[in-house]
Amino acid sequence: MTDSSLQAPAHSPTLENLRSLLIIRSIALLGQLCVLCYVLMVSRTTEDLLGMTAGLSLLALLTVASFWRCSKPWPVSDAEFLAQLLMDVLIWTVLMYFTGGANNPFISYYIVPLVIAAAVLPWRHTWLVAVSSLLAYSLLLYFFRPFPLFTPHAHVGHGNSNVHVLGMWFNFLFSAGLITYFVVRMASQLRLQEARSVAQREQRLRTDQIMAVASLAAGTAHELGTPLATMTVLLDEMLASEELDTQTRQDCELLKQQLQQCKSTLQDLAHTAELNTAGESEVGELGYFVTTTVARWAVRRPGISYRIEQADAASGAMIEYDSTLGQAFENLLNNAVDAGSAAVEITSDRVGNEAVIQVRDWGSGISPELLEDIGKPIIRASRSGLGIGLLLSHATVERYGGRVELRNAPDQGAIATLYLPLRETT
Repeated sequence: MTDSSLQAPAHSPTLENLRSLLIIRSIALLGQLCVLCYVLMVSRTTEDLLGMTAGLSLLALLTVASFWRCSKPWPVSDAEFLAQLLMDVLIWTVLMYFTGGANNPFISYYIVPLVIAAAVLPWRHTWLVAVSSLLAYSLLLYFFRPFPLFTPHAHVGHGNSNVHVLGMWFNFLFSAGLITYFVVRMASQLRLQEARSVAQREQRLRTDQIMAVASLAAGTAHELGTPLATMTVLLDEMLASEELDTQTRQDCELLKQQLQQCKSTLQDLAHTAELNTAGESEVGELGYFVTTTVARWAVRRPGISYRIEQADAASGAMIEYDSTLGQAFENLLNNAVDAGSAAVEITSDRVGNEAVIQVRDWGSGISPELLEDIGKPIIRASRSGLGIGLLLSHATVERYGGRVELRNAPDQGAIATLYLPLRETT
């Protein structure tokens, strides 16, 4: 357990982004070290290099400390990543101050933290990095220590150098504005596209699972037809015999009724498949849909007490439905009873442009694992059996533009809420 918890952050995108930032910082640090070595080799003096050396040492210490931090199992927040970028801007400003300010060609490195912020951080954080970089660049136009290597025209009495530096500043200002706006916008679009792709993959996976369940159900219904017909014929022959005693005859009559119920269910299944293929549905009152569905369900669940309440706002509300939506509603009722609840409360209401049907039970509640996977294309054990019913209920309700929400009740049991869009009568 400890090993998995330590390994998980190593593969997080934010931690990988921080490592990439540290690699970029190390490359910049190496470049400045080369400049320092070149100056020492050419001038053979350490004059005016104390500030640059201190800045490089500070940057190296920050880089080493950050690499050590990456080895720890701590999550990387946006605030921490922003602090790293602002530290880059601050230390780079110190380096530029001691090496010629805006005359230093490495001044353009300010664009690197800005691009990184635009790619991985929220909009407001990117603007903070942009303002900090622009402020630092602007101050370095006037406040800096001359550095002979990068200010060769400092002793010349003409303004060409100043015009060049000012042009570089305007170029940075223009680039920073474009990056802050357009790169952030493009990065957000890429993240949105990735989220949509993930949702589409989950939808395809769920559709494949539903089709597999539907194929299995169709095959099962077909296979059950023959043995049901055989048992019906045998029961008719037994009932035609005059040698049966009263108790046996009553049992056979009951078995025949149950077989007729099975055949009727299979016929309804085939009829539903035909309607779904043709795309047929009907528009009816919310109260009628709830009442008839619960009454049909109660026949299969004798001994379960239930209560139906309808808010005044739901009076006259119209919804579109077919038998599959009724089956999805029944699945929620079955889940409530399967949780160990001896009573179920069904309420219907109208909220805005949606019809709301709520199923309240007093059972064992819903496990956190199942709540986390509600609506996902995952079939795992529910409170008493497979979660296929929930998966099919979600798929059916979403086909009508609705949704299903499940939550645990504050005291005991669970509450399943079915949202359906209202329809206008024609």
